[in-house]
Formats: sequence, C-alpha cells, structure tokens
Amino acid sequence: MLKIRKTFPSDIPLLIEIEYSANQAFTQIPQLKWLAESAVMSSDQHLDLIQNHDAFVAVNVQNQVIGFLYAEKQAQDLYIIELDVAAEYQQQGIGRQLMTYMIDFAKQQGFQAVTLTTFTDVAWNRPFYEKLGFELLNPQNLKPYLKQKINNEVEHGFVGDSRCAMQFILS
Repeated sequence: MLKIRKTFPSDIPLLIEIEYSANQAFTQIPQLKWLAESAVMSSDQHLDLIQNHDAFVAVNVQNQVIGFLYAEKQAQDLYIIELDVAAEYQQQGIGRQLMTYMIDFAKQQGFQAVTLTTFTDVAWNRPFYEKLGFELLNPQNLKPYLKQKINNEVEHGFVGDSRCAMQFILS
C-alpha cells in the first residue's frame, strides 16, 4: 500500500538518488540523453523546496521513499516544480498517485488550477498529464510565471518548442 506524506529534510539523500534514477529514463531519447548525465538538485536546493514550498513523498509498504513531488504557490495556481519516481518503481501508478494527491491538496487549499511545464513529445510527460485531465495551454496566452518558467528551462539547455505548459482546472 502506497502512502503519501510530507517530505522531511532527512529524506534528502534518497530524494537525490530518486531524481538521478528517474533521469536515467532519458537515455532512451537521443536528444535528451544529456539529462541523464546532468547534475541533479543539491541537498541545499532540496532543503529549500522542503522548507519553502509544498513537498510530498510516496513511500512503499517498507516505508521506503520511492517518489517525490514539489509544488509552489503562484497566485491562485499550484505549480508543480518537480515530480520524480525511482526508476525501479516507474510504470506502477506512483506518479499518478502523487499527482492525484496534489490535485486534491490544491482543491482543499482553494487553488483555482494546478499547472506545470513539461516535454511535449515525451511519453511519460505531456501524454501522461493529459490522461490525468491536464490541458495543453496555448504558448501565446501563458500567464507570466509560466512564460518565465519555460524561458528559464530554455536558458538551462532545453529546446523551446520541446516544452509546453499545462493546467488542470479545479472546480
């Protein structure tokens, strides 16, 4: 039985391992292989996200952290910063459960939408979020913070048209 709980600073070493492990999926995509070889977030970056944003982990029956999700408030939206599941636990619905948890959390907190940026053509990105009910946003009509997020991603090496913004409207 999967459990989702708040993230603790003591989880950070595992979070770093999970992020690295999750990034290995990009070795399957030649133009994104560099992501599997690039640095992951530092301990300090994880600590900042845990202390200043919404941070949750998925733990298995052995109470082992196997996935995590970070989100931040952006006006009336809850923006998903990062979602990672350890490679050996992928394709088992854990990412879906973390996202469903965050959507419910956002509803309870009174947000109007859950938003994120992701790859347009990676199977476990845009199509995954569409199956959860997220809608692709027109790049010409993005809220300023989403435009800035994509611009930051491009500055860090992503190809601009490979990225998109999506939202899940809460009602």
